[in-house]
Amino acid sequence: MAAYPVRMDDDARFMRIIGWIFLAITLGAFVQSYFVPLARGTFVSVQVWMHPHAIVSFAFAALFVAQPWLILKRNQKAHRVVGWILGALVAGAVISGVAVQFEMWPTVPEDTQNRIPASFRLFQLLPTLFVFFVAGVALRKKPDWHWRLMFHAAYAPVGTAVGRFVRMIPDSVMEETGPLLSGLLLLGIIAVLVSDKVRYGRVHAANWIGLVAYIATAVLSLSIAGTDWYAALSLGPNAAR
Repeated sequence: MAAYPVRMDDDARFMRIIGWIFLAITLGAFVQSYFVPLARGTFVSVQVWMHPHAIVSFAFAALFVAQPWLILKRNQKAHRVVGWILGALVAGAVISGVAVQFEMWPTVPEDTQNRIPASFRLFQLLPTLFVFFVAGVALRKKPDWHWRLMFHAAYAPVGTAVGRFVRMIPDSVMEETGPLLSGLLLLGIIAVLVSDKVRYGRVHAANWIGLVAYIATAVLSLSIAGTDWYAALSLGPNAAR
């Protein structure tokens, strides 16, 4: 098979649109649940990691938008600098994300609204964010791979952002809503496959890998959520009750 075509400017413009969409979703998710209460002085959290996590997560979404713009401007030096900053933010997001999750525990057996989304955060979102970002950096000299891997890295936090819009769903239906939300988010992965097909005539291997990784980690997260050891982990002292 012939080498996958590289159209640097077309890909950069596409990623710029994607970046703004991700930023809008992130902003919309955090405005009502974090920024507005914080500005009003009504935000209350006993989690010491909540503020660092919010800062690095939002900063990642904001800086991600700059990367395709810098490519279009042919400013490779600034692109690399921002890339290193994004790497630091990814590390901070993973560390603070795990810390925030563990600070939310222990929970109670019927609290599926916390335990099931937590499984997705710990076993899908954070691992795929880290792995795809590292892979994207490793293949930075192959633009066709680089931008697609970075897409999948940036798409990983979208699940948590969208999850903030459904936080008011009652616990009694959350167990079914969690898998449904994961299925709906799969449409974002399918959209980038369709984009490949429409723009280049075939789907890039990186996007097939992203699709398989998304489905595999979703299945893994759901499977782990129902295990005894995960229940013991999330219940903590309540596990013996």
